[in-house]
Amino acid sequence: MTLIKIEWRNGIKSLILWSAAVMVILGLFMAVFPTMQSSGMKDIVNTKLDAMPSELLKMFNLQGGTSLLEVTGYFAYVFQYLFLAAGIYAVLLGATALVKEETDGTIDFLYAQPLSRRDIVFYKQIANTLLLALFWLLTWLFSFGIIYVFKEKGSNWSTIFSQINRVFLNEGLVLLLLLAIGFCFLPILKSSKQTTGVALGFVFGTYILGVLSEINSKVEWLKDVSPLHYAVPSTTLNENMKGIHLLICVIGIIAFSGLSYFFYEKKDFKG
Repeated sequence: MTLIKIEWRNGIKSLILWSAAVMVILGLFMAVFPTMQSSGMKDIVNTKLDAMPSELLKMFNLQGGTSLLEVTGYFAYVFQYLFLAAGIYAVLLGATALVKEETDGTIDFLYAQPLSRRDIVFYKQIANTLLLALFWLLTWLFSFGIIYVFKEKGSNWSTIFSQINRVFLNEGLVLLLLLAIGFCFLPILKSSKQTTGVALGFVFGTYILGVLSEINSKVEWLKDVSPLHYAVPSTTLNENMKGIHLLICVIGIIAFSGLSYFFYEKKDFKG
């Protein structure tokens, strides 16, 4: 429990900063939504979208009946990009967790605790999962609030509530997968200073693979290696992620979490 408290204390500031950044950006974009309700803007949106090639619509996840003129459709479009930030945060949490003591020169203090290496990994996984869960819960609640404030007149709140819940539940599972993957970057990291570059490279790299899968049917299989495309908000508004992607998430979380124990046991740390 002591290690969990230490992890929590070290991670709470970062959690607050990431949460605040996501909320501010989401709030600013959602504040624009009321202007979408004007007749002139409706005509512009419908005309422009109808004129765009289907491949381009797929690239920006604007296909499939989701409307930017509805608050949930607009939210889904905006939130798909904020989910990139959430994914980076999840990978960073995992990637930093097992190397920061070596970077900070506190590895001897950690090993002085009555804990085995397996215990250290376990408690760090618990602590960082809780940090990620709190970040996601705060974002979830804020999203409900901001959507309620800016929803169009006559909208069905129970439908909105159901759709947003589905988005966050599906994407939450993807974040847990990304957190587990982050823990497995240990063998390639020499310092916690490298984690930002690794997290950015992994998230944006796999995201681009997912985009390619949307615009070129010959490489549609690339979507299976792009976790961010398992639960695209515009899709999960109305349906859960595909069964194969759900299975990949569950197996991936278990497998990568297990691998992190193996890597940490083999890691030669220097104090």
